[in-house]
Amino acid sequence: MTSPRERGADLARFYTVTEPQRHPRGYTVYKVTARVVSRRNPEDVQEIIVWKRYSDFKKLHKELWQIHKNLFRHSELFPPFAKGKVFGRFDETVIEERRQCAEDLLQFSANIPALYNSKQLEDIKSHPFFTPVDWAELMR
Repeated sequence: MTSPRERGADLARFYTVTEPQRHPRGYTVYKVTARVVSRRNPEDVQEIIVWKRYSDFKKLHKELWQIHKNLFRHSELFPPFAKGKVFGRFDETVIEERRQCAEDLLQFSANIPALYNSKQLEDIKSHPFFTPVDWAELMR
């Protein structure tokens, strides 16, 4: 019987953050694609697509930063995150910076067992961050 940690090491994680969209309620959402591939059986791929706001990423960044800080892995620079803005948040450069920071955060976490095994990311099927949202409902 393998432990959750050992099972986690048997999986490769890949994340992309794409397609920023302006929501009618005045914020931007980003398409997050999470792919989890079995190293033992590369045809075994789980893919989940969700839409998330900047505030969701900011919260995840704070939680993962705290975990990383407690690991005392100072040789690894935890990826910085885009600062919040009230004015200019719909500028293309701001949206792209946020998208890139979100993707960097997820990719960074995919390589550190304490992060990808954390309650925030361990089970992408059940954690609220990866709960799929009905796009039609989201756009109302």
